[in-house]
Amino acid sequence: MSAGVSQYNLAKKLSITQSGLSRLLTRTKERSEASKLPLWDPQLYATEPGRGPPEQPLSQEQKDAIIAVATQGRDTREKQSSQAISDGDFDHLNLPIKLSVTRFENIMYEAGYARRAPGFKPTLDDVQRERRFQWALAHNPDLYEYGDGLGFDFRRVIYTDETPARVGEQRGMKRAWARDSEIYDPEVKRPKIRNNCALQFYGSFTYDAKGRYHIYGKESTEQKKLAKQALDEENQRNKEQREKLVPQARAALRELGDTNANSRAWAWAKRHELKRGDRSRGGIDGYRHREEVLKPLLVPWINSLYEEGRAPVLLEDGAPAHTSKIALEYLEVSHINKLAWPGHSPDVNAEEHAWPWIRRHITQDFMPSTCEQQCRAQWAYEWEQMPQEIINKWILSILKVVRQIIAHRGDNSFHDGGG
Repeated sequence: MSAGVSQYNLAKKLSITQSGLSRLLTRTKERSEASKLPLWDPQLYATEPGRGPPEQPLSQEQKDAIIAVATQGRDTREKQSSQAISDGDFDHLNLPIKLSVTRFENIMYEAGYARRAPGFKPTLDDVQRERRFQWALAHNPDLYEYGDGLGFDFRRVIYTDETPARVGEQRGMKRAWARDSEIYDPEVKRPKIRNNCALQFYGSFTYDAKGRYHIYGKESTEQKKLAKQALDEENQRNKEQREKLVPQARAALRELGDTNANSRAWAWAKRHELKRGDRSRGGIDGYRHREEVLKPLLVPWINSLYEEGRAPVLLEDGAPAHTSKIALEYLEVSHINKLAWPGHSPDVNAEEHAWPWIRRHITQDFMPSTCEQQCRAQWAYEWEQMPQEIINKWILSILKVVRQIIAHRGDNSFHDGGG
């Protein structure tokens, strides 16, 4: 193995597993020592004598039949090679040889398949597909013809998202037999499900600029008490201000002859109160989103982009914290423009590409974290290390995604790339 090439990268290049590569290297070294031949001698890589008769070749039709069995559904795609052979999945094909794990995997690799991570996307009903389709039409990146890029400019968008940050987490997930272009096929992709977690990592970026991150921790009893007190005081101030301004507004409307000047809708009511929302998902609601992210981090950063002459527009998904009255009112009074969210569409949020990138690099750069402090430090480090060139690539990939949404009339069973 040449200097500077890791075993992981070499195995990936050869489309074999790291364990398979390790076994191959071990056998080759043993043969080298036994034969007194140097590792680069071609004889070491010839078929070893005495290991049985040469394998009988299979026809292309037989290989295609094997591939068809292995890819006929989600269960067969996700089944380990040894398990598939042990279960007799290929016995009915009446092959002229007994299929080995190595032979089976080589057939799959030669056809362009590999054990890939399934694409994770939400399942969609007809209404959701139509909503995505109409959103994509309204934000088509092309103006006159396909690919001209003269339509909506996705480089203006501020992409934001949260994701669980788990202590001791290491990247790794279920694998399925699939070509690179098939990871979002119905029998491969998996529903996107978010689990509860003590820590939530928040990040934001745009083209050529990265925002500051924030890590939400679990809210203590004392913090909840202080938040309630602060919100009660804020509601009282708002009520007093409204009671002061409503008479002035009514007087002005009467001067104009407005028949609704005395409407009771102007008066303070329960619906005007700001309330804490559902905190079941990671403990984040609109109040925490406003106090911990919008006020100290996001809005000041967006304002600095305005000062640079940009015209940013904020994209947030439909999480309760983002759609809450508290958060929306604060963004409105801060004059922040928001991009409509189509719903069930993580594929149009470039921020989604950041999370597997960070998890992959945490696995490569660190041992599994053993406490919250280590977990926070690892996520913070990788966020700061994330290259802007990669971020820009993810953002530009959204143009392709929107075009695909239009071509598939809102469906999400396509490969959205991005890296």
